[in-house]
Amino acid sequence: MDNEIIQHHGFGAGYDDTTPLIYSQPVRNFSKRVLHGEDEDVDLVPETNMRIWYNNQFGNFAKHKHDVLEICIPIENDYKYIVNGKNFVISPGDILFIPPETLHEIECQNEGCRFIYLFSIGFLKEFYEYSFLTDFFSEPKLINESTYPNLYGKIYSAFMAINDQYFMYTNMVLEMPIYAKLLEIFSLIASVHPQFSPIRTEDAKTKSKYEKFRSLINHINSHYMDEITLEWAADYAGFSKYHFSRLFKDYTDVTFSDYLMHRRMQAARILLTDTSNTVTEIAFQTGFNNLTSFTRSFRNATGKTPSEFRQIQQANKALHAAAEAEASSSVSEETPEEIKPEPALANSVSGVSGTAVSAHGTLTHPDSHPIPHSVFTTGSDFDFEDEY
Repeated sequence: MDNEIIQHHGFGAGYDDTTPLIYSQPVRNFSKRVLHGEDEDVDLVPETNMRIWYNNQFGNFAKHKHDVLEICIPIENDYKYIVNGKNFVISPGDILFIPPETLHEIECQNEGCRFIYLFSIGFLKEFYEYSFLTDFFSEPKLINESTYPNLYGKIYSAFMAINDQYFMYTNMVLEMPIYAKLLEIFSLIASVHPQFSPIRTEDAKTKSKYEKFRSLINHINSHYMDEITLEWAADYAGFSKYHFSRLFKDYTDVTFSDYLMHRRMQAARILLTDTSNTVTEIAFQTGFNNLTSFTRSFRNATGKTPSEFRQIQQANKALHAAAEAEASSSVSEETPEEIKPEPALANSVSGVSGTAVSAHGTLTHPDSHPIPHSVFTTGSDFDFEDEY
């Protein structure tokens, strides 16, 4: 019998004290890796078929394999996979699929952040369309806007919508909405069979168009605090306003204004959680000209005022500290249930939604976290902040 190696939380589990609170694990934060030789027993969320890690640590994973599908999406800095002896250096926004039972190792010598998805997908074999995916699951596949421009934006957005759903609660994971998105992703892939291959030279015009959108989205991710209008964005991409609006929604599955707003809201959530800046300061730091507009937009997006959201996050931190203290003095890996703000957005959109879309590019601290894409609801009755 092979020696059993148990690696507790840390890089092996993808979680430590530096993990942003909004990306803490559902049900429990502490986990372990169990290896029997090169075979890993994946620690899925209890009573589920999945696990998603937000990882911002550096270190290496030795060669291993497991019976679940692994997907990695870097958000900040490159990440290196070695799969069956072939090197894959994936950059922010790239999506790498590692089929089940595929030997792979990971080299990560730089700090950064990335999402690692682990899914049981045995049920897919029951679908007729699975026959179109057998080639896809026979070897690792790298998807980005350069290799698959017609699919990439929607696939990336769908994964960010999965993030929204997975990190929504602390005491459970609702699998059906997540697997619904995963099925949308596989449906997109199957729909282009057998043409699912890197673009050819005659597709250079299409590739150029999507590169313009990637450049724009990178700019929004880095300059969301500036005044960015639809007119400016259309001019930046080289299209008329009407044509730009249609193409942007085709690429990201959300409108330009919704994407920009969601980017600002994600930054606001992080600043409210991780800094002591006043609500007014955060309003200006995220591109708003006045507190009233910021408060209205924040409540519309999250269902709570900025001050209410901050109070909940402070309560979460206190619970985390208590849980850490308890865990350090106990062999139990279970942690108390935490409080998370109620999900802000209805995470369902027609088509494939998602985002941080980000399609998409490198984000920088403290806002280097992907923004899940959703369509914002509207309302008229709001309680405005009185904190200045």
